[in-house]
Amino acid sequence: MVPIIENHAELSGELLSVAPHKERPGFVELRVRATDARNVGEWPNLFARDVGETIVVMAREGSAAATATPGPVTFKVKKTGPGMSFAED
Repeated sequence: MVPIIENHAELSGELLSVAPHKERPGFVELRVRATDARNVGEWPNLFARDVGETIVVMAREGSAAATATPGPVTFKVKKTGPGMSFAED
């Protein structure tokens, strides 16, 4: 079992693509080349090690992150498990 660590970050990068999530109806997958991950308050920033990498972030359909077009983006994110990240509404 993996312990849950409440975490938040502000992620900036280049949005490469947006596609419906294959296994989670109501969500989309955002492929983002991360260029910066800033701390949010006192929360742990689990995205700092992702800077320079292309990562997948899930977002609820219709949210600001889900409706973004390819190009520069910035949004708040959190990790919910190994390899699972979500854009916060």
